[in-house]
Amino acid sequence: TFDVVIIGGGITGAGIALDATQRGMKVALVEMQDFAQGTSSRSTKLVHGGLRYLKQLQVGVVAETGRERAIVYENGPHVTTPERMLLPMHKGGSMGKFTTSIGLAMYDRLAGVKKSERKTMLNAKETLAKEPLVKK
Repeated sequence: TFDVVIIGGGITGAGIALDATQRGMKVALVEMQDFAQGTSSRSTKLVHGGLRYLKQLQVGVVAETGRERAIVYENGPHVTTPERMLLPMHKGGSMGKFTTSIGLAMYDRLAGVKKSERKTMLNAKETLAKEPLVKK
C-alpha cells in the first residue's frame, strides 16, 4: 500500500514524489509513457527566479521563487549549472541603467542569490568584448 499515488511523471509529479518521500511517505508515481516524456521533455530546462515578478512589484513571489530555485540547486547539483546572462541595454529602452541596476540588486537580495552569482553591470566596451555581435 502507498500513502500517496501521483499520476504524471513530469517535473511537477517528480517534485511532489521527492517531497513526499523526504517526509517519510510511501509513494507510487504512475506515468503513461517514460518519465519526463511529455511537457517536461519540451521545457527550456532553465531554472529561473522570476525577475519579471519584480517589475510587477510582486515582491513575495520573487522571494518565493528564489527559495524554490535554491532547493532545486541543493537537491540536484549534478544536473544544475548556473548560467550567466547578458542583457544589453540600449538608449531609448524601457528602463534606464540606474533603474535596472537598482532592480537587479533588489532582485538578488530578495531571491537570495549567492554573492558569486549576483548581477554585474558592464559598460559598452566590456559588453562588446564579451559579445562582439551585440548591436551598438
